[in-house]
Formats: sequence, structure tokens, C-alpha cells
Amino acid sequence: MTDNKAIKEFVRNTLGCNCPEEVFQYIDCRTVVNIGENIVPVYEINIGNRLLIFAAGIDEVDSLRYVLSKLVQAGINKRDEKKFNRFRLVLLTARENDVAEEALGIFNSLVTDEKAHLHVINKDDFPINLNQTK
Repeated sequence: MTDNKAIKEFVRNTLGCNCPEEVFQYIDCRTVVNIGENIVPVYEINIGNRLLIFAAGIDEVDSLRYVLSKLVQAGINKRDEKKFNRFRLVLLTARENDVAEEALGIFNSLVTDEKAHLHVINKDDFPINLNQTK
């Protein structure tokens, strides 16, 4: 069971989302396992059917290019298909500095748009236990 208040605070304070209050009346968080092999867990968070967030744990910089491209493509496709306003990919890691620099370079080389964003945060700042499944 996820705590919607904690997710709302995470989205507002950690990700910097300025969504209006009414958007947070609906929050759905689930574990997704069908993005691709070696990409688990991936959390899909739906904020008011307007903001789509994928959060994935990653500490291996070597697999970053593959993982990032798969997650970005899957997120943008789902955002467009379900008519969300924005997509945010959150990489959760214990190695923020190492992963952030590499991830940003890869993200900037991918085909995205102004409605897709990347965040790299410490996995301890994520409001869901990474070993928890739904």
C-alpha cells in the first residue's frame, strides 16, 4: 500500500511539479515489469491522469544507455497514448553524481520533447520501498 500524501510531497517537493491541487485527488502507483528485461522494478505513478511518472532503480552506469532509452520510449509512448500532459522519468540510485552526469548526456541525445523530463535522485528520497511490489 502506498502513501498518497508521501507521493504528493515527493512529486511537489523533489520533482518540482507545479500541478494544481485538484490533480492530486487521483494518485495511482503500481509496479510495472514489462518495460524490458533487466529493468525492474519500475514504478508507474499516475497523478490525476495528467502526469505520468516512471521511477526505476539503477546503480550500474554500464547499463544506463539501454535502460534509459527503453524507459524514455515506453514513457513517451504511454503518455501520448493515454493523453497525459507530461512524462517524468525518475532514476533512483545510491550513486547520484555518477549516474546523473551520464544519464543527462544520454537523455539529451534521445528524441524527446519539452513534455518529457529526467530526474536522478537518491533512492532513499523515494517514498516507496524499492523492495515492495503491488
